[in-house]
Amino acid sequence: MGDIVSNIEITYGINAPKKHDHQRCVWAGDIQHGRVHSQPPDRMPPAAPQHTRALLREGDLAVVLVGDRAGDAALITAKHDGCLATRAVGIIRSRNRYAIRWLRIWLQTPSARVWTARHVSAHVEPTLALGVLKKMPVRLPPPWQIDAVHELVTIIEAKLELNRQIATTAVGLADAHHAGHTRQRASWTSCTFGTVTQARTGKPASNSVPKDGAVSTTWIRPADVLQASLPYLEQNGRQGPADPRAVCEPGTILLASRPEGARCAVNLIPVAPHRGVVAVRPSDPADHWWLLHELRSQSKALSEVAQGRQARELSALAFSRLEVRWPEPEVRHRFHRVADPLHARSQQTLDENRALQALLDKLLHDVSLGRLPANLRERCLFLSG
Repeated sequence: MGDIVSNIEITYGINAPKKHDHQRCVWAGDIQHGRVHSQPPDRMPPAAPQHTRALLREGDLAVVLVGDRAGDAALITAKHDGCLATRAVGIIRSRNRYAIRWLRIWLQTPSARVWTARHVSAHVEPTLALGVLKKMPVRLPPPWQIDAVHELVTIIEAKLELNRQIATTAVGLADAHHAGHTRQRASWTSCTFGTVTQARTGKPASNSVPKDGAVSTTWIRPADVLQASLPYLEQNGRQGPADPRAVCEPGTILLASRPEGARCAVNLIPVAPHRGVVAVRPSDPADHWWLLHELRSQSKALSEVAQGRQARELSALAFSRLEVRWPEPEVRHRFHRVADPLHARSQQTLDENRALQALLDKLLHDVSLGRLPANLRERCLFLSG
């Protein structure tokens, strides 16, 4: 990297300051989808002198150095100017704006991803050392091409982010509508989840495969549910053989637990729940969205009936015994009429994002090969129109 682009400085962040320092930090987990996803305070005290090395400035490139996402990067904007980078974040700085713009794009390319995976050190967590990062080979095109590719990537990423916000807002509106109904919870019938649902506990993949008649399906593990940013599951798990009887049809609600609370998501394709995942369906299919949002609202109660030291062993039996207040059909159906179009809109934006992500992946593949499309500016105008 240093041999190709001049005037580049590379350093790394610091151990997070103590809470009473009130200094806003950028963590590795904040760097996602090419952006820093954290909200700095309106006012920040100046960094202590010993921390100025880790002070982020507008135009810097923040790079994840530790973990499975090593190599992910984000440009620092005015919003995070003055924040401190923590230890797992690298800082790349240059007076050459073309260099920084290009490096952010290059780090996303298949070539850079493969190179990074090959050169991370084998610590407790994968770690990308600064000395190694400086040696990364980079193809550097002319400035006008850098500007064109940067504009196109920025437009695609902005549309992806907007769609994620639309999807999140739609689900949040459905949550709020459900919360409005639950103000009448005290007057509803008390029963158990087992009375109004059918639930079964997932099994380890090795115990579920028959000698004959196995089908290939997606296996959903607890982490797939817990890490889902929205309450939908599609290509989140791993493919593998399964007993056809273990496969859940689309529309099943999958539950997983952790100490902070349980999470749930609806599968959009046939899947098989792994051990630690409970598959739930309402007795009345029309209660589908009501059940999903009821489970979302009961996150803490669900984790309290899970077993194990980390509250990660949630069983169908424990779930079915848990008490719930269940409203009259009229309430549930009225909620469905509002929630159904909200979830339809949320899923529509995710469909759009799959197409946009495929477009971005194709562009990054071409960048890896040094094969840039001739009509970059036309594509920018089309996407921004």
